[in-house]
Amino acid sequence: MRCGPHRWFISGSFLTLQHEVRPLDRWLSWGALVAALGFPVFSLSTGILSNDGRIWLLMVGLGVLAAHHLASRWKVLLNLDNRTLWRRTGYRESFTGQAQPLEPFTSVALRMRGQGTSDGPFFPKAYSVVLVSPARALTLSHSDDREEALELAQAVSRFLGVGLSVEGGQSRPVTARLEEAPLSEGGIPALPSGSAIRFTQGERGLTLELPPCGWSFVYAAQAVLALLIGVGGPVFFLVQWSRMFGLRSAASTVPVITCAILLACGAFLFWRVARESTTGWTVTASSRGLQLTRHGPWRPRQLTRLPALRIQDIDLRDTRTETSRGRSVVIEYDAGLVQLGMDLSQAELEWTETVLRRALATPSKVARREAV
Repeated sequence: MRCGPHRWFISGSFLTLQHEVRPLDRWLSWGALVAALGFPVFSLSTGILSNDGRIWLLMVGLGVLAAHHLASRWKVLLNLDNRTLWRRTGYRESFTGQAQPLEPFTSVALRMRGQGTSDGPFFPKAYSVVLVSPARALTLSHSDDREEALELAQAVSRFLGVGLSVEGGQSRPVTARLEEAPLSEGGIPALPSGSAIRFTQGERGLTLELPPCGWSFVYAAQAVLALLIGVGGPVFFLVQWSRMFGLRSAASTVPVITCAILLACGAFLFWRVARESTTGWTVTASSRGLQLTRHGPWRPRQLTRLPALRIQDIDLRDTRTETSRGRSVVIEYDAGLVQLGMDLSQAELEWTETVLRRALATPSKVARREAV
């Protein structure tokens, strides 16, 4: 099986990950290396491009990159017999490696690049599989494919018998991702002080009303920017146009089309921000599954039904949307993810995650009657 550029497999008490150069990549690397090595001979013997420093730097960089790609012998071996991790990285360690004990590593984490505070909204996503200890984190592999990386992370978690944390979520064993005590044991925990969340418990299970996040500073700033584009942009453009070509020319085709485009862009941005800031959730949870309704004045009601068999995990994770980023309750199922509760407080998010997990473990009255 593969995870990005690495191939991995389990054989008895050994889990092996190693860098694998595919045949096409190998031929391309050899071609680049031959071109880089042959360029000085060609250039100095013919005089072509012999004085172009940029081409020389380009060929040197191409040769170094190709040589590194061909000579790299990256490999990681997890050994359960003697509880060690053996690692060999780079061409300088082609024949030797480093061994270290596995005991300090307490969990496995799947992390997504692009969720950091310095990463912009268009930062490319890549997923890393990391062994985590209190003192350090060791990257085992990475991939642009989330399913590849998640499959490896789950395999390492099961192999070592440690918990798995997905994208900043809590560390839990793979086999116990949805295990939780039912609400019948201890009842529903108390809401955090000052929370606007509302809940009821009836025959069909637990129903939560998650309020909209409202016009927070981030949303308000984006709304102001949208107004500047949609209102200030056309006004500024018309003033400058009138100064250059006269007031009568302001009704011509070019300024009308330009102002219409600016107005449409501003209106779209404002609608998107207003939709997110005023959207609330209604969630009904029981052992049968989840029913999620997304509603708000700027969007049509959107209903999603997730049977319990399709739900894979409910967790708190670092997420981002088109307009904001932060932690939210993530419902992972076989066809994707549902994010809800972003911009709630940490205490409210933890409460929501806990009661949803416990509600899934609590048989509803309807389910009990159908079972009878």
